[in-house]
Amino acid sequence: MVSDQPTMLRTQRPLSAPEIAQVLAPLGTVIGHRILSGGTFSAVQAADLDNGTTVVLKTSVPESVLADGRTPLLTYERDMLATERDMLMALADVAGVPSPRVILSDFTRSVANVDILVTEHVSGVPWDTVEGSMSAKANAHAWEQVGAIMAAIQSVKGAVFGYPAQGFALGAATWPGFVASLIDAAIHDAEQWGVDIEPDRLIDALAVSAQALAAVTVPTLVHNDLWPGNVLLNPESGSVHGVVDFERALFGDPLQDFCGALSMTTGAIAEPLLTGYQRAGGTVPLDAKAATATGLDEAADARLTLYRLWSMSVQLTEIVPRGFRGAWVADHRTTINANRKALFAQLGV
Repeated sequence: MVSDQPTMLRTQRPLSAPEIAQVLAPLGTVIGHRILSGGTFSAVQAADLDNGTTVVLKTSVPESVLADGRTPLLTYERDMLATERDMLMALADVAGVPSPRVILSDFTRSVANVDILVTEHVSGVPWDTVEGSMSAKANAHAWEQVGAIMAAIQSVKGAVFGYPAQGFALGAATWPGFVASLIDAAIHDAEQWGVDIEPDRLIDALAVSAQALAAVTVPTLVHNDLWPGNVLLNPESGSVHGVVDFERALFGDPLQDFCGALSMTTGAIAEPLLTGYQRAGGTVPLDAKAATATGLDEAADARLTLYRLWSMSVQLTEIVPRGFRGAWVADHRTTINANRKALFAQLGV
């Protein structure tokens, strides 16, 4: 039986009971299913099977939405479910990454007008829903584990920078080349939706960071979205059971993972996150004099600040195409703009 469903965003297309039954027929008989809350892009559902197992179904944006005038997708969000499938499969045998195993996928669109990914169900509570009620010790323990997971994910290297979707359609042979295309895409998306992200200043921010970006020469896999909403844990101990939502993963600068984990931060990387990352073998170019805003050396500081600025610009734009509603949106927009102001200042533009 389906529980009461939350309001769906335009990008979300949950599967009906008959569709779920058809997709999961090779695994068994479905005895119950429900929407999993928390997603702001794809529809995510859990289904219970008669053999006692639970699986998770995730769907892509339906073609009917993509064909309906201005698409609600931003440029970098193309074909993300295929990216998630491929990244989960690539990480399946990587030690230290508690990501769900891919069970099956259906990209034929023969069952529904969406691509479908089925993975194992990972136990645990979404961290963002309990973070405020957890002890400081439990939260610190969770951040340390996330740092270690980041380091493990980053053991995977690639040949091209950027997003793997559609043969690296948004990608480049060099990191500065890719970041330039990413900034261009953010400006284009903002113009399409009538959002002012101060494009001239954003271009200036890219220019002053050019030399720092050139220091990144190895395409490294980063989750790019390891914030608490994508971490499942035991709230009493802070023990992480799993990390999910690899749809925004890319090959790039390892520092970008620190932006994805705490995109609303304009200052230093959270100490427990940094500690866990370093203990697991991750290396971070720290500034011994702590003279920069992030605590990193000058070049790394410029790069991380630029990534945060890009993220804030994207988050400001996405409010419109997603159709976000509620009292929280005004505060969210205010926080983003305050952060963008601080980040521009840190880059001196």
